[in-house]
Amino acid sequence: MAALNRPAARRPEQGYVMLLTLITLLVLLFGVLFTMRGTLLQTAMTGNTMQRQKDVQASDLALRLIQQTIIQTAQSAGSVPLEIAANGKAWFYIPPNTGSPWTVPGTGAAATYWQTCQAASTCDTVANAASSVSPPPPSLPAGYTALVTVVPTNQPADAYSCGNTGYTANYYDIFLHTAEANGTTAANTDTVFKLCTPTS
Repeated sequence: MAALNRPAARRPEQGYVMLLTLITLLVLLFGVLFTMRGTLLQTAMTGNTMQRQKDVQASDLALRLIQQTIIQTAQSAGSVPLEIAANGKAWFYIPPNTGSPWTVPGTGAAATYWQTCQAASTCDTVANAASSVSPPPPSLPAGYTALVTVVPTNQPADAYSCGNTGYTANYYDIFLHTAEANGTTAANTDTVFKLCTPTS
């Protein structure tokens, strides 16, 4: 009987099943990490896009405020150009005539313009510029600061752009830098503004 109960010879295990299981788990881990990375990246990009949209909306409001300021400044001075009516105002700047076009603030040679313009008295906050507007306009959303510089475009006055009103059109560049309180995102806006003033 002893010969019948002989234990079977065991082969050493090769570990193929464990190796296959580990490879499968590793592939699943990489899949989960890739999915989480994509989700986190999408969340961050959506947040930045939303903040950028808020910055642009605040910049649009700041643009309306400074346009209202320009109109009231010109109206209160009578029939003189804005160059005279806004004399001494920090938000109105006449660059020196160097024979070359003025560099757009915040770009190229003027990359640090918005960091230094208040100290140089070549820009002002929109809140300060619009403080003389009556009735007082709505303020920017909490936490936003907008800097503005208004510059003549040096385009000739146009007697026909204002229709048959007896007014002449003068053109001005408005440059805005709107930033949120923490300074993470900001929006730079520039536009050309047509101001119709009485023909003198």
